[in-house]
Amino acid sequence: MERVRLVMLSASPIPGSAECERYGGAVVNGYTTEQSEPAALALVAREVAAAGWAVDAVEEQTWLSRADLSESPEGLAYFEQAIQDGLVLVFHTYGHERPEGGTTH
Repeated sequence: MERVRLVMLSASPIPGSAECERYGGAVVNGYTTEQSEPAALALVAREVAAAGWAVDAVEEQTWLSRADLSESPEGLAYFEQAIQDGLVLVFHTYGHERPEGGTTH
């Protein structure tokens, strides 16, 4: 059975970046085929930084299978793309004022 590791983290735009003017932060979902937790975290953090963001905190990590995403076509598409490419990052951005209640997605 194929599995993908989902790494969920909070991130802030790097000062001076184009994202810094536009966004206050993001929740980032990293779908990766990396098997080890340290390797998955390193890969996701490196690619988030390359996109102009700093990792604030790792919120959660979990394994996903196709069956886990059977009712989420969008999630299943990210899963399939991660199987093909090894990594998919999905940024759920918010403005400079966090949404009411602190919920970001």
